[in-house]
Amino acid sequence: MKGVNAMLVKRILVLMVFYQICRLLFLAFNHIYFGTTGLGDLWPIFVGSLRFDASALMYLNVVYIFLFVLPFGFRYNKTYQKVAKWIFIITNSVGILANLADIGYYPFLLHRTNASFFLEFKHDTNLLFEAGEFLLSYWPLSLIGAFMVYVLHKSYEWIKMPPRQPVKWWNWGTVPIMVILWLGLARGSFRPENRPLNISYAGDYANNPSEVNLVLNTPFSIMSTWGNIKLKDVNYFASQEDAAQYYSPVQSFSDTVGTKRKNIVIIIVESLSKEFIGGLNKDKANYKSYTPFLDRLLEQSLTFNHSFANGKRSIEALPSITASIPSLQEAYVLTPYCGNQINSLGNIFQTKGYHTSFFHGASEGSMGFSAFMKTAGFTHTFSRKEFNNDSEFDGMWGIWDEPFLQFWAKKMNTFQEPFCSVLFTVSSHHPFKLPEQYKGKFPTGPLDIHPSIGYTDMALEKFFDSTSKMPWYQNTVFVLTADHAATYAHEETYQSSVGAYSVPIIFFTPDGSLRGRLDGPAQHTDVFPTLIHHLGLDEKIIVFGNNALDTTQNPIKVNCYGGIFQAFDKEFMLQFDGEKPIGLYRYKIDPRLTTNRLGDPTIHVNHLVLALKAYIQQYTYRVKNNKLTP
Repeated sequence: MKGVNAMLVKRILVLMVFYQICRLLFLAFNHIYFGTTGLGDLWPIFVGSLRFDASALMYLNVVYIFLFVLPFGFRYNKTYQKVAKWIFIITNSVGILANLADIGYYPFLLHRTNASFFLEFKHDTNLLFEAGEFLLSYWPLSLIGAFMVYVLHKSYEWIKMPPRQPVKWWNWGTVPIMVILWLGLARGSFRPENRPLNISYAGDYANNPSEVNLVLNTPFSIMSTWGNIKLKDVNYFASQEDAAQYYSPVQSFSDTVGTKRKNIVIIIVESLSKEFIGGLNKDKANYKSYTPFLDRLLEQSLTFNHSFANGKRSIEALPSITASIPSLQEAYVLTPYCGNQINSLGNIFQTKGYHTSFFHGASEGSMGFSAFMKTAGFTHTFSRKEFNNDSEFDGMWGIWDEPFLQFWAKKMNTFQEPFCSVLFTVSSHHPFKLPEQYKGKFPTGPLDIHPSIGYTDMALEKFFDSTSKMPWYQNTVFVLTADHAATYAHEETYQSSVGAYSVPIIFFTPDGSLRGRLDGPAQHTDVFPTLIHHLGLDEKIIVFGNNALDTTQNPIKVNCYGGIFQAFDKEFMLQFDGEKPIGLYRYKIDPRLTTNRLGDPTIHVNHLVLALKAYIQQYTYRVKNNKLTP
């Protein structure tokens, strides 16, 4: 191969080198999330990644390649070449910068950015400002990106366009060769019977679920998921009735103790990892806590030794907590099915005569939270607009937690009882700013978030102090949890796919009706059915959680880590790739997941595999067919 075609191949090979450099940086910045230990682990990952890089580059450069692969004489025109050059530079700069941006964004998601990112933030009016903050916060990546774009530009000049040659009829013979080469690389295979490359194929080169994200690149992840948010049919069992023998989301609660018309107050704290709470880590010697108030509150509450979020993004928390709808591989609210009829705390409590409300100190409509909460039956929404005092605006996310929590308390004091109210905090979010008067007032630690957690803990203490003097306080069930665990974990115990979802779930009742420490596991989808049970409501509901107070049962808890399903019962955590089990761990005594017991002949977990398959099939069928209500 020579001439223009050789020039095209050389420029694509240079881009392949850039992508591998991005992958090395991805590993270097996020090494704590991967199980790789040496060259033996990395070699298959980097070799396998070539297929995904080549595929992404074929699609990104299809216009550029088309401009030169056809042997017309005008390819040598200077203006034509200049236009082609800038198409190449701009297109591939976007690809390289997307890979670099994902280095900083990966800890928030624990998977490569995909098309749902654009759905999640499409209504965010503050996105440009947030992007600027991201560039400043991750300035080393910004500098690396600028340098790589500069080198990309220079490399284009190093690989010269060959001298003009007369076009002969046989020059057209190379066109089908180049087309076949493009098709094979774009599809990831030159064999027509093979399906085009997709994200799931990355598992062939990974030793564990997290390494799938090393094999992939961000442009491929985005392009392969674009327009593909719909759930795929799952048929592990011949019918839904067969699946229901192993897992059924249909649950009935009966009025056995007399209905309690208690108020429900749910506090969702941004990025409140279980790791930060000393009261949930008493088994560890000399453990530093960043939440002195929550430590005291725990002594009067019901909580769990093992409790989990259902997702890694804020947008996944509200459906899980208020409607017991998890996110399996994709956030429910980003799918085409988010307009389904659902049962939820808000909808049920409305029928019982409750006042329902949702509070979030961000700008109105931020993250699409209020839109979902309205469909979930929370008819009154309060945001930064209703707070109406931007002197308390943090400049990025919303109203500082301390004043907004006080605003919430005063508003609830005006509601007719009984009421159900939910609040989502904002202050413990990157870049972890604090109000001027509180800078240097809270304990610091190895993570930037620690002082912000201390600030929010203080704000919560003042909130409870205020509400304790209000007439509705004694007749209230408070639920406190996180939307998801924090981006980073410092303690080794939490540096795993178990720790990545470990958050507190706390039930506090001033009358003392809920107290103690259960071993769990519990998760966000349990909040809804647990409250229905505690209030003694006579209801039949569709939920993907359980009454967490019932310790006689052993239902599974499910989350999805980097495309891999994780199912927990009282003893084991099973990892399942959608087709077969790939890991089995005693997560309570092995939180770092160091010993895979899948091949242990003394351990029988077929019941867990069947329950997880039934869970996935029931979820997929009910979401796709609008059957989330009885």
